[in-house]
Amino acid sequence: MTQASKRGRRLGAALCIGALALAGCTTEDGSIEADGTTEGNGDGPHTDTIRGAWITDPVGFLPMTTTATDDYRAARLLYDTVLRRDIDGELIGGIADDYQLEESGLTLTIGEGHTCADGTEITPTVVADSLTYFADETESAVQRDGVFGPGEATITADDDASTVVIELSEPHSDLPAGLAIPQSGIVCPAGLEDPESTAAGQVEAAFSGPYVLSEANDGVSYVFELREGYDSWPDYSEELEGVPAQYLEFYVGIDDTVANQLLTDELDVAPVTDQELDRFEDEEGYDQTTVTTGEFYILFNHGEQSPFQDEEMRRALAQIVDRETLAEIVDPNGELIATLGDENMQCANTDFSLLEDYDAEAASEALDGVQVNVIGTNAIGQNGAGAIYVQEQLLAAGAEVELQNLDVGTWVTDIYEEPEWWDVTVFATVNNIGTISWGLGTVIGVPHTEGGRNTSVSNNPAATEALDAALAAGSEEEMCEYYQIAQEEALAAVDFIPISMDTRTFVIRDGFTIYGPGGNEDLTSLRILD
Repeated sequence: MTQASKRGRRLGAALCIGALALAGCTTEDGSIEADGTTEGNGDGPHTDTIRGAWITDPVGFLPMTTTATDDYRAARLLYDTVLRRDIDGELIGGIADDYQLEESGLTLTIGEGHTCADGTEITPTVVADSLTYFADETESAVQRDGVFGPGEATITADDDASTVVIELSEPHSDLPAGLAIPQSGIVCPAGLEDPESTAAGQVEAAFSGPYVLSEANDGVSYVFELREGYDSWPDYSEELEGVPAQYLEFYVGIDDTVANQLLTDELDVAPVTDQELDRFEDEEGYDQTTVTTGEFYILFNHGEQSPFQDEEMRRALAQIVDRETLAEIVDPNGELIATLGDENMQCANTDFSLLEDYDAEAASEALDGVQVNVIGTNAIGQNGAGAIYVQEQLLAAGAEVELQNLDVGTWVTDIYEEPEWWDVTVFATVNNIGTISWGLGTVIGVPHTEGGRNTSVSNNPAATEALDAALAAGSEEEMCEYYQIAQEEALAAVDFIPISMDTRTFVIRDGFTIYGPGGNEDLTSLRILD
């Protein structure tokens, strides 16, 4: 990888921050209208604020403990990573100018001029301390093992040589990609001194990224302000058009009104549900861009109290799920998948014959009279339609079904912390690492209750052994051979049911844009066009 140079921009005067419909705000350069535009002297961009929408409140602001989509969005804005994804998906420099793969890990060359929000220089020691905290102190292994693997990670800084060496006790081929995801964001010294307050977003000096959190109004909105003098933008292979916003305002819990507010110029760039996209088809002044965020699949609870500990029960549910119908419900733009990744993902299974055929009669024999607790979220399918579909199919097969559709934060928390009461859910990975192991690791391998990433707590030794071998493989051919075995074993046991890719379409008003490095969402790429 060639050394990555950095570009930066300094933006000027502050803009007063108001509610969703701005009114009566003024600056030295002009007045802010209700649609967020500035009537000024004609110099520079028409506004310094971009207004968008999030699903819900972030659960926390400590990157390595994040668990949901809006957590990752906030982490990307607040914390820089040592590596980044280029527009074409290739790894490029972030805080690190370069990296060198070693047999037992890698060596990072840390660049100069990177600073924390309080002006503290980001040295190799700062980087090593943050990554060590991630590797050693993080209670949940869901993120940690995805980056460093299941073994021990020894991280050493050399400030004189400007290097950080990461040595792994067990080989892990996803390490470079893992260091580019928001969860690997570098937390500055002040943040590590008080992780609890950092997780609450209260330690501005913890932030290493382009933005700081300037306002947090639970259930209403979050405002991020560009750091003065920030000069650590990734050196993308193509220059991003426009300038970063001085302020980013995100309003939460407004999914049902996002389309309306884009059409009335109250929002600028926001994801819109598939059911609402048709409203923009003939509208002038709007553009769209679609990014891939992960995969939809049916996640079973394999615990002792769940009927889906039994492979026969899992197979029966697979026989009553019409995957095309469910895909249309959760994401009409998502491509059907035969594993936890699409055909473009390295080593992904593409053999659909490994999946169960539809057979409602056979399924009814197994499911009749069985008590099933379905947990869902209103964010998967319109008003939770994904989980409702599963409930209806189970009822039709004669099962006794209870359904709870929850907000995203409660849903994620209950899946991990309240496993005794739920049996099945329609789940979605946020696969910002872009590898097959990220999703597979949630359905096979060491259970999360025992320090691993396996959310389903399945027990499939053959699949787990093959997954571990793939992550330790010495060549792409060997890696893909083991990954195929892992996928075949997991699908044969119906450890999960793959549905489709999870996509997100942003509608963008004229005067703004967003990029998708590697096809993924990255809010640091939001720009105001001149």
